Amino acid sequence: MIHSFSCKNFYSFKDLATVNFVVNENAPKDNGYFVSSAEERLSKVEVVIGPNASGKTNLLKVLPFLKWLIVDSFKLNPTAPITVKPFLSNVGKDKPIELSVEFEIEGKVYVYSFKLNEKIILSEELKLKSKTKKKTTSKKIFSREWIEADKKYKFIDQKFNAPKGIEDLLRTNASVIESAIRLNHKESQDIARYWQQIATNVIEAGWVGDFVGMPSPMVQLVETSIFFSENEKLKKAAETLLSKFDLGLEAIDIKKEKVEDRLNIEIKGVHSFNGQKQSLLFQYESSGTRQLFVLLKSILQVLDRGGIAILDELDVNLHPEMVSSLLDLFINPDTNPKNSQILFSTHSHQILNRLDKYQIVLVEKNENGSSDSWRLDEMAGVRADDNYFTKYIAGAYGAVPKIK
Repeated sequence: MIHSFSCKNFYSFKDLATVNFVVNENAPKDNGYFVSSAEERLSKVEVVIGPNASGKTNLLKVLPFLKWLIVDSFKLNPTAPITVKPFLSNVGKDKPIELSVEFEIEGKVYVYSFKLNEKIILSEELKLKSKTKKKTTSKKIFSREWIEADKKYKFIDQKFNAPKGIEDLLRTNASVIESAIRLNHKESQDIARYWQQIATNVIEAGWVGDFVGMPSPMVQLVETSIFFSENEKLKKAAETLLSKFDLGLEAIDIKKEKVEDRLNIEIKGVHSFNGQKQSLLFQYESSGTRQLFVLLKSILQVLDRGGIAILDELDVNLHPEMVSSLLDLFINPDTNPKNSQILFSTHSHQILNRLDKYQIVLVEKNENGSSDSWRLDEMAGVRADDNYFTKYIAGAYGAVPKIK
C-alpha cells in the first residue's frame, strides 16, 4: 500500500510536492478508506485535478519512475543516462532531483528516498518506520552516498544484511535493491515483488495515448488481448464489465496464431441482438469500448493481486458514469478485498461529488512555470458537506484554467 510520495525539482515541480493517502479520524467512515496492517487509515482513491499543462501527468510520473528505478534500472547499460528531467531542465540542472515514497508491505512501513540527476544516483536511503502510541520513529536499513573525490559510493549497511559482493555490483544508474536482487537477497526480492504490482499507463513521456512513436491504439489492443488470453479469470471479469456499458456485447473473442517467428492475433467483439450473434473486429468497436478494454488490464490485475493503479486521463473516451463505475470497483470491498488503490487524473470533474476532500489533489502552475499541488482538505474553510464540483468550477479552490 502506498502511504505517500513526494518529489522536488522533478519535471514541472520545482519545490516539494507531496501526495498523501494517509487520512485522520475526521475522514468519513466509509468504504473509500481502510485501516492497514500498520494501523494507518488510508484512502483507496486519489484523483488529481487541474487545467491542461498544470503538471498533473508529471505528478503521476513519480511512482512509475520509482518503480522503474527500484526494479528495472539494472537493465540499463551501466553507462547509460537516467531517463528523468529536472525542473525546466536548464534551471534545475545543477540541483538534485529528490524523490521519496512511503509504502507498506505486510505491516512493514518503508521510507525509500533518492537524490539523483540525469547521470547518476547521488544518494539512496531505505528506512523502516516504527509507530507506537507515543511517537513514530524510523531506523535506517541502508544508505549510500556518492563521494565525488573517490568516484565511488560510501555504503552503510545497518539492518539490510546485504549479501557479500554487493558493493562491487553498485552502479550509478541502478538502485541498491536491483543490485541486491542479483545476489538473491530476500528483502530486496520482497520489495521488488511489491513494486512490480504497480500498473500504469504513464511512461517517461507522459500518457501513452499522447505521443507519436509511443504504442499506437492498435498495439495497446494487441498487448491487452495477449494479457487477457493468458488470464482467463480476468478476461471473464473484463467481459462482464464491458457488457454493462456496451449494449449487446457479450464476449471478446481472441485468436492467436504463430506464423514462423510472428504472432498473428485477431480480436473480435461478440454481440447479441434479438437472439442473433454477430462478431465485429475490435478496431471497429466504439472508442469508449476499446479504451475501457485497455484500462481494464491495469485495473483488474491490481484488484486481483493488490497494489496500485496509476492512470492518466482516465476519462478519455469514457462517459462520466463509466468513470464513476470504475471507482466503485475500488471502493466496494466485494470487488476490492485486498484494498488496492487507484491514483488517477481526469477532466470529468463531476467525479468530485463522488469523493471526499481527503481524496482530491489539485494541481496548478504558477507564473514561474512551476507546478504546485495540494490536497483539498489542506485548504482552510473547506467543509465536508460542500459541493466540490460546483465550487471547483466556480474557481473557489483554484487549479482552474486561466484563459486570456
